[in-house]
Amino acid sequence: MLQSDNMTSSTPVLLPQLGLEVTEGRVNAVLVEVGAHVTRDQPLVELETDKAVTDVVAPEDGVVASIEVAPGDTVPVGTVLLTLGTAAAAEPTTTGPPAEPVVPASNGAPPPAAAPPAAATPSPAGPPPAATDAPTRRRVAPVARRAAAKLGVDLAGLTGTGPRGRVTLYDVEAAAAAAPAPAAADGREELTTTRRAIARRMTASQLIPQYHLVRDVDATHLLAVKVAHAGVGVNDLLIQAIAETAVRHPALATAYVDDDPPYLQRRESIDVGLAVATDRGLVVPVVRAAHEQGLATIAADRKQLVASARAGRLSLEAMSGGAITLSSLAALGVDRFTAMVNPGESTIVAVGRTTEKLVPRGRTIAIVPTLTITLSFDHRVVDGAVGAAALAELADLLEGGMTWRP
Repeated sequence: MLQSDNMTSSTPVLLPQLGLEVTEGRVNAVLVEVGAHVTRDQPLVELETDKAVTDVVAPEDGVVASIEVAPGDTVPVGTVLLTLGTAAAAEPTTTGPPAEPVVPASNGAPPPAAAPPAAATPSPAGPPPAATDAPTRRRVAPVARRAAAKLGVDLAGLTGTGPRGRVTLYDVEAAAAAAPAPAAADGREELTTTRRAIARRMTASQLIPQYHLVRDVDATHLLAVKVAHAGVGVNDLLIQAIAETAVRHPALATAYVDDDPPYLQRRESIDVGLAVATDRGLVVPVVRAAHEQGLATIAADRKQLVASARAGRLSLEAMSGGAITLSSLAALGVDRFTAMVNPGESTIVAVGRTTEKLVPRGRTIAIVPTLTITLSFDHRVVDGAVGAAALAELADLLEGGMTWRP
């Protein structure tokens, strides 16, 4: 532990609760030193969890009184990372050298006189030597430095995306992913933190008793609304319609909690998660209160969340508390697919690309843009009839029954 004695009070900075499933974090880097003056919301410690990298920031202005952790430490939620204090007032000083104490000699003789101070040596005439610029030390998180050595990444060629240009673990892993991978002797590949988290969640998802319902939706109205609202995409329309469906069918925003005894937890706010593929794996940022937001706000939130996710700077708060999730593979040319329910939710909506299909219309056949939607449900929460009614409701909203909030 590093600490300073010149403090009058201290405020502990704890590892906060960063989502229901996050119980610990790994310290990637400590971004301040003991004695440093910091301001409110200044990053203090860079943490990595199984979901993302995030910064713990200063709750107030102050001075770093002590640092309780070191890079590489894995600590549980609630651990004191460091403390902030207020600098103590300096002790008053007197001018001139301090007086020497008089100590009697053991034989009773007076003590010897103190030697006079040596005369100062005059400095040679002429200008002072020119100051030289000290070499700038590259800011690299320790965990990033270790990863670079392991992955063979040249740190000199990286541009840091962390605070004040610090090279982070994400920068190193992104550079390693972009480089041609050398052939391994045994084909062994270590799992990243994110990939381990995905594996755990998908294994947990397999334990959920799930069923799936599929329906083709006439996308004519949906595409017309998209054209009428500049900057709004199909996913933004889907998010608003899914939230409206969950309002009308509350079971879609209710989670089964496997406690003793188990119970159902209903979400009052319909926060819609959006599955986003990144270089490090799948993450699910959340659009908050989608049942209340207009299309313009949803579109702006969605774009910001996707950009942060792909840059590796998505906060844990941005991935927590989803009520229902949308997963779309339309951009990858997939027609239809089945998604797995996220633990802690009861419903996920899987959407493929829009294709033109021949559809009977009376005695004629029309070419109709068609979107295939697959809903997966937790059968402990959503009965089959309830799920079917919800799918029919969502299809009706997308085909023209929705009053869109701009």
